[in-house]
Amino acid sequence: MDLAGMNITYRHFPFEHFLDSMTELGVDRIELWAGEPHFYVYRGGLSQVRRIRQELRSRQMKVVCYTPEQCVYPYNLAASDPDLRQKSVDYFIENMYAALELDCSMMLVTSGIGDFHLSEDQSWTYAADSIGRLARVAEQEGVTLALEPLTRFESNLMTDVKGIRKLLDEIRSPALQGMIDSVAMHLAGETPEDYFSVLPDLCHFHLIDGDGTSDAHLALDDGILDWRGYVTDLQSLSYQGTCTLEIMGHRYYQHPHETVKQSIQKIRELGI
Repeated sequence: MDLAGMNITYRHFPFEHFLDSMTELGVDRIELWAGEPHFYVYRGGLSQVRRIRQELRSRQMKVVCYTPEQCVYPYNLAASDPDLRQKSVDYFIENMYAALELDCSMMLVTSGIGDFHLSEDQSWTYAADSIGRLARVAEQEGVTLALEPLTRFESNLMTDVKGIRKLLDEIRSPALQGMIDSVAMHLAGETPEDYFSVLPDLCHFHLIDGDGTSDAHLALDDGILDWRGYVTDLQSLSYQGTCTLEIMGHRYYQHPHETVKQSIQKIRELGI
């Protein structure tokens, strides 16, 4: 397994500060959170993408997963409004091409959230149609879409491994693969073994701690999750992908370097 840092923890610092921090910590793989103020696909354009690419190459860093902001901005792949849904699909397609410009062939996508005045089945249909359209573009461009389940606090649609399996069966695209978020997995009462037994491939993993009752994404050992057990399970199951530290929260945003440093030290004690 490889280890990756994520700039979302550094969201209140310049992007270059994040890259310098990763260099100091000996991390040469990153998951790029494509959100303000670091990078937003509709601000800065191609020139900003190329600047980021140059910054990465000068440090010999690789983007292993590209993650467009999709919880804060007004984009929703499951929206009932057809105009908003189309704009959301267009947004992800633009991000897909930005990922390719950064030599990254994996983009994270979630189901979005269904409008509460509709049935879950209807919202699921909207989400599946949107992701299906993205998958067709991804197939043409050689991109893998990493399907991440959200927690029940974030979505009323794809929140567990069964949801991933259902979406894979409906869309049937080689561009779609499942991934694990340790907080969502725990809240759904699942384990890494459950994912490996249901999904043909797992392309990505978000390794964070949690409090067991909310969607908090905590630094390692700040919560109650058996994250060491998760890592051991992944190793025994021959997982070959990347583990990203997706640490979020106001207390971490103030001192991201020390926060990530401590978590990395704990992971490396396990031989990663």
